[in-house]
Amino acid sequence: MTISALLTCTGLGASYEGRKVFEAVSFRYPAGVHALIGANGIGKSTLLRVLAGAHAADEGEVSIAGRSLTREPREARQCLGFAPAESPIYPFMTGEELLHLLGAAKRTGIDALVEGLVDDFGLRPHLSKRFDALSLGTQKKIMLCAAWIGAPKVVILDEPGNGLDPGSRDRLVDLVLLWGRENMVLFATHDLDFAAACRATITDMALLCDQAGEPSLTSAAE
Repeated sequence: MTISALLTCTGLGASYEGRKVFEAVSFRYPAGVHALIGANGIGKSTLLRVLAGAHAADEGEVSIAGRSLTREPREARQCLGFAPAESPIYPFMTGEELLHLLGAAKRTGIDALVEGLVDDFGLRPHLSKRFDALSLGTQKKIMLCAAWIGAPKVVILDEPGNGLDPGSRDRLVDLVLLWGRENMVLFATHDLDFAAACRATITDMALLCDQAGEPSLTSAAE
C-alpha cells in the first residue's frame, strides 16, 4: 500500500484543563522534516500530544502511516515515536529500564540505531541512574533515543533542541535529516536556526485552523 501522507489529521479539536486550545485543525504531512512554530501558549505542545496519542482529542481523527489512532491504536503506535518537551513519566526507573520498558511496549528491542544514539549522546554512564536524578538535558537525550525505538515511520518531537550541548544538537540534526528522507519528522520549536539546520518545512500554528485540509508551508532553508 502506497501512503501519500504519513501523518494526517481531520477536524481535530482539543481542550486542556477545561479550556479549548484549538479546533477544526486539518492537515496532511508527507515524508520529510516539518517544524511547527508559534507563540507560547498557542497549543503546539497540546497538538503534538494529541497526534502522539498522549492527550485525548475532543473531536477529529488522526492517522499515522495509514493507521487510525482511534480505530487501530496499537498498529498506529507501532509506527510512531514521540519525545515530549518534559519527561515526568516513571521517575523512579533508571534510564536503561525506561528504554527497555518503552521497547517492550512497542514489541521490539533496543536496536543498533538507538544503541548508537546512546553512545553519541554520551549516555552510557547515566543509564544506571534514576531518571529523576538526571539533569534535564540528559533526560531529554534519553527521551530522544526512546523516540527512535522500533524505527518509526513518524517521529514527533517537542522542542527537541532544548537543553542539548552543541555536539548532541549536531548529532540530532544529522539524524533528523537522515530520517526525513523516507520517513516523517515533525517537531515544535522556537529555534528557527535549528529548523533551518534540519531543512524543515515550516507550519505556523496560528494559521492551521484557517486551512482547508493542507497546512501553510514555507521552507526554513529559504
